Amino acid sequence: MEFRFTEEQSSPAPTERQIVPAGIHEMEIVHAEEGPNQYKVTEANPEGMCLKLRLKLADYKFVFHDIPQHLGWMAKRLAAAIGPEPDGQTVSLEPDDLIGKVVQVKVDHYTSKVGRLSAVVDKYLPAPESKKPAAKRTRNTSAVALADEKFDDDIPF
Repeated sequence: MEFRFTEEQSSPAPTERQIVPAGIHEMEIVHAEEGPNQYKVTEANPEGMCLKLRLKLADYKFVFHDIPQHLGWMAKRLAAAIGPEPDGQTVSLEPDDLIGKVVQVKVDHYTSKVGRLSAVVDKYLPAPESKKPAAKRTRNTSAVALADEKFDDDIPF
């Protein structure tokens, strides 16, 4: 059996994605895992354990952010960006629970020693009021209003 074929035109090289612009953006956490990072090793964190996040905004490059286990204040900011701000001395963040969450992030740009420009997380911003649980409202009703609700007649007393 004989087959004939023509050389297909090679598709253009994929365009490289742009870095996320500096500023405040709503970004989705598309990947989260726990693991070591040799650059985050300290006396308080000898293994360099981190919560490793990958954030996405539209068709821009991913923004990677590692939160070291010894920087609890940073984890507290992330928790506050997801929902109600945690109270107490401990914040527990499970990687599987973070995937798909949308957070407000202030992104900044960083130039490495070799001159490479990257987008980095400057800080996580607290969740808007709409994501926080609503406070219970008590109804404050005057006696006149209560009387109006009970009786359908036009007599004001």
